[in-house]
Amino acid sequence: MYYFYNVISRSTIQKVNDAADLLDVVGSYIKLKKRGANYLGNCPFHNEKTPSFTVSPSKGIYKCFGCGKAGNVITFVQEHEKLSYPEAITWLAKRYHIEIEETQVSNAEKEQRLIEESLRIINNFATAYFQENLESIEGKVIGMSYFKERGFRKETIDRFQLGYCPEEKTDLGQ
Repeated sequence: MYYFYNVISRSTIQKVNDAADLLDVVGSYIKLKKRGANYLGNCPFHNEKTPSFTVSPSKGIYKCFGCGKAGNVITFVQEHEKLSYPEAITWLAKRYHIEIEETQVSNAEKEQRLIEESLRIINNFATAYFQENLESIEGKVIGMSYFKERGFRKETIDRFQLGYCPEEKTDLGQ
């Protein structure tokens, strides 16, 4: 990942933010209809028949009232194209013909970023492990019954990536 060694400059990020047009970017993926000051369309992040995806050009934000996704032009590109933040900035910079200026990262910053990335990988692994355990027989009997008793719906469990830790607590480390 190149961004451990070089960082896109703040001035480039600001230029991209200033130049990127949310309506233009979203409109290249979905059909939008004007409704008052905003635009409405079918959400590109989930299947729907009735439009619930709203774009507010004046505020520079979008919101889907069906799935809850919301953000600005950068988060839209990140989510839709499955890109990291630096990759989304680069994608938008290319689209709007903005030259990317990079700054060097110190060795301490490189080390800190590598540690953060390692922790992210470990956290993602643990999240997947506990979510898989929730699908096991023990997970369904104990974990899911607990969540249902507390009034959690399947959508809530999925959204917050809830899982189950089995009685044998050493499984994760092995």
